[in-house]
Amino acid sequence: MTLFLINCSQADKSKTKEESGTTKSTLKTELPQVNDQFQSFLDKFPKIELPLKIKGCEADYKGLTKFNDENPSPYIHDYSFAVGQIKTNGNYVSVITLGVADCLLPVLTTYKLTGEKIDSKTIAIGYCGSGPCFECEEFMTIKEDFSIYTADTMKTSECDDDYEPIPGTESIEVIYKEGHLTEKGKIELSDEMKKGVK
Repeated sequence: MTLFLINCSQADKSKTKEESGTTKSTLKTELPQVNDQFQSFLDKFPKIELPLKIKGCEADYKGLTKFNDENPSPYIHDYSFAVGQIKTNGNYVSVITLGVADCLLPVLTTYKLTGEKIDSKTIAIGYCGSGPCFECEEFMTIKEDFSIYTADTMKTSECDDDYEPIPGTESIEVIYKEGHLTEKGKIELSDEMKKGVK
């Protein structure tokens, strides 16, 4: 009888250890996996405060980390420059890069803590460029409430024979998008909208 009780007691202890091991294992898999490569990538982005404002045609990329064929990253696939890492309103990471075009285009990308991409969108309209009798400003902002606004303000005029603007023929049009960054790291942007400015 005594032998039977000892065996039962040892079985209970063994069972408790197994259950304990299962619990620890389950908890361990629920925690984000540490990814040194992803952390090394994030270290290239200085932390910046909101609100963030960028004028793409005036943006200065000097001193920023460049991602290209010579300096590739599994987390960024386009030729771009690292602007910064912004605070988020959820359990994810968010970075801003500048994509290379006629004007530098801000790109917002969000990742899970493990480095898996959640979403990525160009926060720009992209119509600005050079041309006679044409001026354009590319602008974007992410506000403290995580709302997003981006616009191209375009001023066009009729040209004279020397391709100079004819005074009094100017017209200004604003093409813009609005949106916000969700708590789950999704980037929601409206379709393009237009408004004229006198």
